[in-house]
Amino acid sequence: MKRILLASASIVAFAGAAAAEISFNGEAALGYNDTESVSETDDDDGFYWDAELGITFSQELDNGLTAAATVTSDVVDNQLEGDIFAEGYVLSLTSETAGLFFGDTDMAANLRWDGVSEMAHDGFSETDGETVLRGDFMAYGFNVSLSGLVDDTTDGNIEPVGDTLDQYSVGVAGSFGAFEMSAAYQEKETDFSEAADIDNGDYNPNEIFGISVGTAFAGADVDVAYAREEDAVTGDAEDSTGIEVAFPIGPVTLGAFYVAESDQDDGYGVAVDYVSGALTVSTAWENVDDSEDWAIEAGYDMGQGLNFYAGVADAGDDYYVATTYELAEGAQLLVSYGVDDNDDSEDEIGDPEYQEGTTVEVSFEF
Repeated sequence: MKRILLASASIVAFAGAAAAEISFNGEAALGYNDTESVSETDDDDGFYWDAELGITFSQELDNGLTAAATVTSDVVDNQLEGDIFAEGYVLSLTSETAGLFFGDTDMAANLRWDGVSEMAHDGFSETDGETVLRGDFMAYGFNVSLSGLVDDTTDGNIEPVGDTLDQYSVGVAGSFGAFEMSAAYQEKETDFSEAADIDNGDYNPNEIFGISVGTAFAGADVDVAYAREEDAVTGDAEDSTGIEVAFPIGPVTLGAFYVAESDQDDGYGVAVDYVSGALTVSTAWENVDDSEDWAIEAGYDMGQGLNFYAGVADAGDDYYVATTYELAEGAQLLVSYGVDDNDDSEDEIGDPEYQEGTTVEVSFEF
């Protein structure tokens, strides 16, 4: 099935290739970090470097459709040693009101779902290297998506039996009057196995249904959401029901959420953000499943392309200071220092996700 789809899409995408538009984008980084990571998967110890290239071919067809193919490749990094391989690809056929996508693209439920912060049972599968077939269309002002995961494993067998579409999902999002809504559903996946490429932290084999509604009320944005998750193995079902409010007052935005959980302690939290001129300050506190967390982070634009950042996160276990300088359009110098006292964040300290220790990095985008 995959071969047929690829062959068909290739014929459509490259018909009349002489008139097709070809665009390039990419990014590169060279840096040095002085702290040896406790993680075996973190490659950014000592000197590190990488370059990524994206190429998009697109062609407007006579019938109003646009065919496109996008391929993303790691050109070089400190582990690839110069090997070039396709890291991600998407083939698409789109119009103004519909689209068909194949490859490393979002699954329907995750694409359309918009829930409340820290819900325990709205963990729709996210694409992380999997191959997905998805269709999008508009109906009565709503964006509708349908997708299936292309899986080459059957009942945990290491040897593939044949490509099949698994874990179908659907997502709907749109507005009616003063209300915004989203609804999503993904079926359970019974042949999920450790041998499969889909075995990663972003994939969830469970059956999940969710629905959310949001509106503006008395100057505040209010969202309510419900999600139900059924375990793919045991069949046990649990649910989350949450409400979230954001209320702007001049340069300050106040936020709060509360989530009632059927199988663990309820979650709740508050946040205060301040934005005025060159200064930005974000503070947050939450208690989720009887685990407390808080953070205070700030940024200041000094002008002439120079910015300063500082913060304390992970309930005080992480803290950092950093500065960035815009060398030119698309080029930036980063100098940062981060500390991870409990060794649980490693190269994701604070919201900017800085590395532990001292880091000096030059990055480019084009």
